[in-house]
Amino acid sequence: MKNGSKILLTIIALGGGGIGAWLASPLFYNKRVHEALPTPLTPTSTPQNSIAPTTDLTPTTNPTPQAQVSGTFTGFDALHQASGQAQIITVDGKQYLRLEDNFSVTNGPDLYVHLGSNNTYDPAANLGRLKGNQGSQNYEIPANLDLSQYDEVWIWCRAFSVPFGKAILQ
Repeated sequence: MKNGSKILLTIIALGGGGIGAWLASPLFYNKRVHEALPTPLTPTSTPQNSIAPTTDLTPTTNPTPQAQVSGTFTGFDALHQASGQAQIITVDGKQYLRLEDNFSVTNGPDLYVHLGSNNTYDPAANLGRLKGNQGSQNYEIPANLDLSQYDEVWIWCRAFSVPFGKAILQ
């Protein structure tokens, strides 16, 4: 084998090994998240100068979320496991997907949170990258998403286009 071929094969092996390590590394660690409930904001007037007061929004001390629907996560196979509670809550007129502290999913590369229905995730209903594979997390639901069209929460791996977990909301 010529030296040029050896160098090319070495570069390919190192690149492939690096990609393989990136894809497999999440399987060997967990990331726990502990997000508090979203906090409602209360308007408070504070005089900024003698001409006109301004209104600031400050967090209240006791959030009062209103739960709408909830569900329990299940996995898809022996490799892709999920458990714990998910619920849709409303705080100050905004809707959030709340993954509770008992939430857990097999870690993997490129995991995202989606909504779906009829046993199909909706790529357009992407709520964002999964913050951690364990623990409580909040995802604000965009106002333009019609929640009446969705009754499932999906944890989806974009790198491999496979589901890791799903909760049916009731």
